[in-house]
Amino acid sequence: MKNIIIFSFLLATVSFGNSLKIDIQNKGLKGVAYLSLYENSDSFLNTSKAFKNIKFELKDNNTSLVIKDIPQGEYAFTIFVDENNNGVLDTNVFKIPKEPSAFSNNYKPKFKPSFKSAKFSIDNTAESIQNIVLK
Repeated sequence: MKNIIIFSFLLATVSFGNSLKIDIQNKGLKGVAYLSLYENSDSFLNTSKAFKNIKFELKDNNTSLVIKDIPQGEYAFTIFVDENNNGVLDTNVFKIPKEPSAFSNNYKPKFKPSFKSAKFSIDNTAESIQNIVLK
């Protein structure tokens, strides 16, 4: 019986993951958007290797997302509005997005985006919050 009580106590104190809250200022943009959360530079910008891919609907001017059960570590994310509903971020010949998009940390790359510049940390101390302006 004593072992069951100890096991129950340990189970109750184990963290099953952390959460990330993303507050998005979408300045009147509406429609379907996609978020891809990456956990390393090897997977960055490859949605098939993303830690999580989330499809969501933008609300008027501000949209909030909460992603739960994220292990402690370093992450980066991308968001784009799928204006033509084809499920992919459309770019021009220079790979510059034609549709509204954003990176974590409000990182605005001048050249090829990097995980290092967009990364942030998730730890066990509190909910992580990212405030993003989608343009």
